[in-house]
Amino acid sequence: MNRIEFFQKIGTGIRKYLPFGYREYAIHIKEVKISGQKYALLILEKEGIRNMPVMNLEPYLDRVGQGSDESVLIDIAVDYVKIASLPYRTQKSQDVHEITGIL
Repeated sequence: MNRIEFFQKIGTGIRKYLPFGYREYAIHIKEVKISGQKYALLILEKEGIRNMPVMNLEPYLDRVGQGSDESVLIDIAVDYVKIASLPYRTQKSQDVHEITGIL
């Protein structure tokens, strides 16, 4: 499966694995280049909801190449909900502050 097919599969298939509260969000996949390397990023958006996390899809794309399509969609949905959860985001914010010496 190539990148475009993978992105289409996410766009059409991931909703059924997201919790009901996330199923009405718009799903966007954007490709960006950082230091010459291409990254595919997943973004869920809903009007009135700000600061939703962005998730790197590259590790999942590698797994799809190995033939685990449906389980990859499940993992993407589960992992996105984890990083979108307040406790996870709070912990990551604390980790960054500790690393940079802000605290």
